[in-house]
Amino acid sequence: MKESNFFISKATQRNWDKLQHDGGDRLTSRANKSRSQKIITPEGYVMAGSLPRFVEELRDTTYPIDDLIYTLCASYIEHNRVSEANKNRFFAEYTQYQRLGLSVPRQILKNRQDDWIGFIYQSLTTEGSRILKGLYYTKPVIVSEMLSDIHVLSGERFLDPCCGSGIFLLKVEHAELEQLYGIDNDPLAVMIAKTNLMVKYNASTVYPQIYQMDFLQHAASALGDLKFDYIVTNPPWGTEKGKLHHSETIHSKEKASLFFTESFKFLNKNGIQHFLLPSSLMKIKVHADLRRFVTHETRMESIKCYRERFKGVFTDFISLKVSKKPVFGTQNYTVTTENNTVSRKEFKPREDDFCAIPMLNDRDEAIISKVERQRHDDLSHSRWALGIITGNNAKVLKERPAKGLERIYTGKDIGKYRLRPASRYIKYHRPDFQQCAKDEFYRAPEKLVYKFVSSHLCFAYDNAQSLFLNSANILIPEVDGMSIKTVMAFLNSSLFNFLYVKRFGDLKILKGNLSALPFPKITEDVNAKLSALVDEALKGDVGAVEEIDKVIFDLYQFDTEETKIISELQ
Repeated sequence: MKESNFFISKATQRNWDKLQHDGGDRLTSRANKSRSQKIITPEGYVMAGSLPRFVEELRDTTYPIDDLIYTLCASYIEHNRVSEANKNRFFAEYTQYQRLGLSVPRQILKNRQDDWIGFIYQSLTTEGSRILKGLYYTKPVIVSEMLSDIHVLSGERFLDPCCGSGIFLLKVEHAELEQLYGIDNDPLAVMIAKTNLMVKYNASTVYPQIYQMDFLQHAASALGDLKFDYIVTNPPWGTEKGKLHHSETIHSKEKASLFFTESFKFLNKNGIQHFLLPSSLMKIKVHADLRRFVTHETRMESIKCYRERFKGVFTDFISLKVSKKPVFGTQNYTVTTENNTVSRKEFKPREDDFCAIPMLNDRDEAIISKVERQRHDDLSHSRWALGIITGNNAKVLKERPAKGLERIYTGKDIGKYRLRPASRYIKYHRPDFQQCAKDEFYRAPEKLVYKFVSSHLCFAYDNAQSLFLNSANILIPEVDGMSIKTVMAFLNSSLFNFLYVKRFGDLKILKGNLSALPFPKITEDVNAKLSALVDEALKGDVGAVEEIDKVIFDLYQFDTEETKIISELQ
């Protein structure tokens, strides 16, 4: 889920030229990366130890992936003394695979806490194959957060309807093996999930209830009358392709929405359902079908907003928890933001707009779609740094210049394009500070700085090797075909401010959000023109700022109405 180096190349793998659209301004699919051969190692998924080195050794082999995963599972089961009944049943079920002469380090085999085989499976699978299989597994820290208030009591059941290699099932506490159920359509993931549970419950003779099937197509016939007290998962995201699951509720064909509504059918009276979902489902008009379902058919419990992203995916996500408790009158639910600020919200069951996340109307969607179709590069591979944290501003910062002191700028000193006069002075001695970036950032020949606490984008240019406090962050951009001044022109433009506010709606300007902004491919002439206009803006020319907006609007061929909508938000 790292926020940088998502794709293979700057100029081709980040662009959206292969996006399908309906002839208008609405996108109908994400960038086509299903053919990508890039290998992406999941970060923050397991404790490191010797596992990364073992993965590198496996990448140099030519073992068939199915035989390799089977061998890892078999070795794991044997090393951790799984009951004879379950061990024999496992080997009887998977006779189609060949056991390899592979030696697995003992340190790895004795790890019964992590889904390390799932980590290896992800690490050996190409980006394209992972997209087709839905192999975007969830960080254990997020899994633990979603499971933190779940205590499976005697007689209760827990279901993960798209369990992958079983991370949610593995992390459930206070449950017996016979209370856990999982479903997935990937046979290797199912085998790993079974192995993980057999090792965790190694004395049990109950064989893991993990089933290989398409949940949307076959769950009703396979599960029958079974009901579950907890249904928790991270479902596949994206538009359902091929043979569509028929749904009278979900017309958008969004897989995550289909999984949510289909799963709810299997929720017990007073049961809890907790899903990880793209935040777009809560704010884009086409997904109003899911919001209506949540509003009218469920009882809202909580929404937690995350600002990190799955590696290779630009959208941020939320966890949405609902229950099947009876709904009477006004509902209350909690909203937790990315900085763990918790607030309580109210809504009436007849309302559709229950969520605190900003909503997009058709006009907003059309503008954003038009911009995304020209995506060529982004800031995810640029260099970033925080301002100085002194640990004691009252003692360290001075209001007047003196010998040995130099100017230091705060967030309040940052204006668009230009820095205002510095309001404080400081003796720059790195060991005295609580936190300090490397000198190469502060002393860079050119850099951009931006307000951290702000509802709008505000970037200034610095070529005087100045110092900044932590209310101002540093960006040294690397965008294909653009000078640093041209990048600032886009970031300060009415258009990019519109994109940021509509997509994120934060009161903080976050690196992850900035990294997702789409920069177009421009000519050398346009780059030179925008850089020259920035030079004029740095001299205080207001007309140059207005001309920058005009040049950027022309790049996208916005009409008068679109230009007006964008400018009104500035």
